Amino acid sequence: MTPQRVALAADVVVAWLVDRTSPRDAMARSPLLRDLPASERAAVGRLAATAIAGMRRFEFVLAGATGLAAMPPARRAAALVLAAAVAADELLTDGAERWFAAVGGPLGFARLLRADALIDEVADPTLRFARRHSMPDWFATRALAAFRSDADAVVTALAQPAPRTGRANLLRAADRDALAAELAAEGIATRRARFAPTALHVDGDADLFATAAYRRGAFEQQDEASQLVALLTAPPPRGKVLDACAGAGGKTLAIAAARANRGGVAAADVHAGRRQALRVRARRAGATNLALHQVDEATWPPATAAFAAGADRILVDAPCSGTGSWRRRPEARWLVDEASLRQLARAQQSLLARAAAALRPGARLVYATCSLLPEENEARVADLLAADAGLEVVRLAEVLGSAVAEPIADAQGAVLSVRPDRHGCDGFFAVALRRRRPPTD
Repeated sequence: MTPQRVALAADVVVAWLVDRTSPRDAMARSPLLRDLPASERAAVGRLAATAIAGMRRFEFVLAGATGLAAMPPARRAAALVLAAAVAADELLTDGAERWFAAVGGPLGFARLLRADALIDEVADPTLRFARRHSMPDWFATRALAAFRSDADAVVTALAQPAPRTGRANLLRAADRDALAAELAAEGIATRRARFAPTALHVDGDADLFATAAYRRGAFEQQDEASQLVALLTAPPPRGKVLDACAGAGGKTLAIAAARANRGGVAAADVHAGRRQALRVRARRAGATNLALHQVDEATWPPATAAFAAGADRILVDAPCSGTGSWRRRPEARWLVDEASLRQLARAQQSLLARAAAALRPGARLVYATCSLLPEENEARVADLLAADAGLEVVRLAEVLGSAVAEPIADAQGAVLSVRPDRHGCDGFFAVALRRRRPPTD
């Protein structure tokens, strides 16, 4: 553990504490980080992510229930980074104590060696669980209720580093094996992912964006679970798909590539910056069957509504709590509260109702979230089905085939349900709903 790594990671954490700048953005803006080797940048990123994700646990162990909130941001960030280094066995407690003494005086890092015992003394089981796993109380309550005996495994997996996963772009690469060979020629080792046929896990910390394969659009970075959602959308070869919440377009591009640029794909989003990012990505990826639609949160403009009415698939990858992707966004656990959960639920139900109203007979609505919470997943689907008797669930095996569907489906085989502790990918939920055709005489 070098002083430079600690200092740079602390700068990233300060940016988060002061103005909620995400670690990714803080690192991208740092000229000092820009000049470091990729492996060292990755090490700084991991250290900062561990400090931010573990802040509730670290602060309780170091300072009790009051935490470190009274400290100036720079000292608080240094304490969190040093605690993260100790937790990762990259620094001894006496070394952490000496380093922190230079900026903040004694703190008691030796308490980290008794962290679990100190947390065990917390009487309330939900509070104890929240502090042990460094999460807000609202999520601890829901995780214990939803996962019961699996709760520890689920939240422990959410604290682990996420794999770096790429999607072979079938518009530029023959298949993922061809992409693996191309990356290997550039010195980058990969492994086949378990479930998605286009997914490769990348070993090591090499800068993927500096590769010739990336520059020519042969792959996109995309978690395996996200690739599975695009696979579930499965339009006919020349069908039309509306990605109603496209964001920067990861799933949009996967759908376009899977259809070999046949048919039409409309990507709708409220944010101009995301649409511009998708436009740039689409050029690199060679996706030529895309149309970008500007929408607002309440309604679709006439062109989008007309496209939806004729679409074979409408994908609603809804805004959500993001609990399934905390491994990638460690700061996200501190950005959601009970009020924002209620706001998200209203937005999800509104998006579902709008998409369902546009759905023609025989067409499908695919609803997806990167959430682990039943209230954002099964509950939203149940409410929609109760309100619209013309919809039916399309079982996962009907879309993907039994061999692909079985390991990624829920116990009933009806929906896609993956978790980091069981599947190694982000937590994701997705279901395909079909508009029933009217009976014929």
